[in-house]
This record gives sequence, structure tokens and C-alpha cells, in this order.
Amino acid sequence: MRDGEHYLFYGNAIIRDVSGVNDINTAGGGDTEAAEIILDGSESNHAVSVLRIKVGQPIQVADGYGVIYNCQCSDIRKQSVSCKIIDKRQISRIIPEITLLIGLPDKERFETILEHAAALGVSRIIPIAADHCRKPWWEGWDGLRRRFLSKMVVSMKQSLYPYVPLLDAPMPLREAVAGCLEALMVADRDGKCLSDAEILRHKRINCLVGPPGGISGDEKELLESYTAIPVTTVKIASTRLRSELAATVLCSRIIAAHLR
Repeated sequence: MRDGEHYLFYGNAIIRDVSGVNDINTAGGGDTEAAEIILDGSESNHAVSVLRIKVGQPIQVADGYGVIYNCQCSDIRKQSVSCKIIDKRQISRIIPEITLLIGLPDKERFETILEHAAALGVSRIIPIAADHCRKPWWEGWDGLRRRFLSKMVVSMKQSLYPYVPLLDAPMPLREAVAGCLEALMVADRDGKCLSDAEILRHKRINCLVGPPGGISGDEKELLESYTAIPVTTVKIASTRLRSELAATVLCSRIIAAHLR
């Protein structure tokens, strides 16, 4: 297997006590008493069949909540791989913490947004059932959650950033904006250019990108009349961008300002 520092596995089945009755919990922020992590079927298959991991080899496992466990492979079975936890470390979140409000495009393009957002380190994704959204494929949302999680997990592992974004169920724009407690930046071709100074004022930022049909007149009026938080329309490109590209560009622009 390649150097363990260059690959992350994803595991959220944690066993606290491997000597007696197993107490299996779902990970969430790091378990101080954890002794072992069990990789699920797909992760185990990748570890054994693709990366050729062997018992005794060191591997890194992320729980999706910012904790990376340094482990040693302790047992390999047909549908699971057990990993003894050696130590762990909590990785700080990228600043600013970004919540992405995204007008829903078609399902395939939405999955691209999930992949890019997870790789960039976006903290939360709120799908918006906007006025100009097309066929409401998201009516079967609960049945799609596992698939969406797997898309984000793949990006998390590739990026080596051990956080999986929180993914909300679709909601109207009014409801999403009412839940915003920090500045809201709205992608708009007629908006102003975004300066580093404006970005650096915020530790948390909400970004809004409309659906392929754009933000409706009623939705624009809602944003213009909202006074609970600062709402700024920002120009992110000289050309018109697809929703998935606009989301990536806007989030990247905000993150880049904090890297300089």
C-alpha cells in the first residue's frame, strides 16, 4: 500500500471496548475511549482489493468530524477490516467556515457540487428549492442521502481534509435565509467585485448561488428587504457560469483570501 500518510479511509463504527461486550457507536468529534474502528464493506473492499492492505500495516481513518485516527490494521474479514487505534488528532476547520446555499440543479450537477464543496472544505450545504428550479427530483431525498454522503466522503478522502459537510434537506430560500446568522454573499453578474478585505472581516460566511434558471424576481426582493444580516451581491466572473461552477468559484475565492 502507498504511504499511509497520503491516504484516508472513512470509518464511523467505533468500538470502545474490544475485551468485553462491544459498545459500537457512530463517530462524532472523536471518542476519547475508542479502541478500534471497523471499516464498512465498501471501505474494506477498497483497502484489501485495491490498496492491498495487510494485517499490521499503519493506516489513517477519518470520522468525518475532523478527527484523524492513526491506526494499525488488526483483522481482515470478507466484509470488514478492523483497525486498532494508536492515537488521534483533531484537525482545525478551514477559516472562514462556509455555508453554501445552492439552488438545486439536476441531480448529476448537484452531485458535482457536493464533491467540489467537500474537497474545498465547505462546512454546510443547504439545497434551495428555488422558484426557477426544474423538475423536483429531490422529492425522494431520503432515499438519496446515502448516495450523496458517499460522494462527499470520496472527496473528503481525496482532499485529506477530515470533515464531511453537513447536508440539509431542500428548503425554500426564505427558510434558508432566515437561518443565516452571518453575512450572506450572493453570486450575481451585476454584483460588485469581492475584495479580500471584505472577506477577511468574517470568520463565517454564507454563500448563495442560484439554480440554472437564476434567482427569481420575488426571491431578489426577499434578499433586498432582508436586514437581519448583511446581504451583498458579488460578481465572481465576467461570464455567465453554470451553478456548479459558480458555487466552486465563489467558495474558492473566499477561501483563497485567507490563504494569502
